[in-house]
Amino acid sequence: MEHFMNMEVEPSSEPPTGKKGRKRPTGLTVRDASGIALLPPALDIVRNMARLGHPVPSIAAALGVSRETLNQCRKRQPEVDEAFAQGRAGLEFELASSLVEAARKGNIVAAMFALKSMFGYRDNGQTDTAPKVAVQINLPAAMEAKAYAAMIEAERQQGSTADE
Repeated sequence: MEHFMNMEVEPSSEPPTGKKGRKRPTGLTVRDASGIALLPPALDIVRNMARLGHPVPSIAAALGVSRETLNQCRKRQPEVDEAFAQGRAGLEFELASSLVEAARKGNIVAAMFALKSMFGYRDNGQTDTAPKVAVQINLPAAMEAKAYAAMIEAERQQGSTADE
């Protein structure tokens, strides 16, 4: 008998096949024409686990599907991706609020991190977020005085014939 994370695990009497086993049905998914789809109760699980900071593989395991299947559901079902995004946004809000609260209580490291991550500060000041503009002017090579005078005279003659 093996011990795994304080749990006793009975060894399997079946020989290993090397194939992935089928997931047990959880009542949170249904197979449709395009593959596996998540049902509405699964959206709450996705949203809550994402808000708690669980990675995609953990969320997939809780739903009884593979990581690949969950990612496919996120692509096919906009409501699944939206639930994931809402959960992550809630986590981001909570973490940012905690960071600001710690900074306001005098935690200098939190204040420095907030300035760097939220406002682009670096150790030597704030970064310039405006786009840089570079202008390059290419001038022709210098002309001989006689060639320049000839060019000016030609332009003057063209101007006077255009006026007539």
